[in-house]
Amino acid sequence: MKKEVKKFGLLAFVLVLFNCSTVQVANSWKDVKTPSIKEKKVLVVSKTDNDVARIQFESDLVENLNGNQINATESFKIFPNINLTEDIDESEIKEAKENLKSNGFDVILLTVLKNVEDYTMTTTSGGSSYYINTYPLYYGRGFRRGFYRSFNTYYVDYEPIRSVTSEGKKYILETITYDLTLPEDNQLLSVITTEIDNPETLGVTSKDFSKKVIKELIK
Repeated sequence: MKKEVKKFGLLAFVLVLFNCSTVQVANSWKDVKTPSIKEKKVLVVSKTDNDVARIQFESDLVENLNGNQINATESFKIFPNINLTEDIDESEIKEAKENLKSNGFDVILLTVLKNVEDYTMTTTSGGSSYYINTYPLYYGRGFRRGFYRSFNTYYVDYEPIRSVTSEGKKYILETITYDLTLPEDNQLLSVITTEIDNPETLGVTSKDFSKKVIKELIK
């Protein structure tokens, strides 16, 4: 039984480990006009000075959009040398919009990094392990003490409690959708805020991020 308990504990740990995503949708708003993007051409933009991250995030978002019958293109393919980290004034924004429309794009899906939060986390392991005996347990003599217990808990193992403190980072991203074919005051279609907790690999994080964002956008 002791071995079975440990096997079950290991299985539970593995399941939690591989089903725990570092990407979570923190907040989401969507206009009723958002489904109309399926009829339009979308430009996907990731605002970052890291070219590798830009290509990865834009490619995964476009793959998921195209998989949902939305015509989308990565900005790095159309505007490979554009500087996405510099602030621009109103006249430059207007010029950029006109440039996008002249290239046939109706909608912009823009992802920006809003904030990075540092945190410290302490995890504790060890302590008592136990199993539950599901068979009736008879105890005592006589009517008053002659009862059957449906469940009985036994502690079968004990490990020293250990605490490990680690540091992490949480990235707050905002994905915004604009429809350039609408009047200025009505162009905002959706705002999706995601939190990426202590990402380890760019590829896995990007794919997870794109799936969650597009699912939130089209649901």
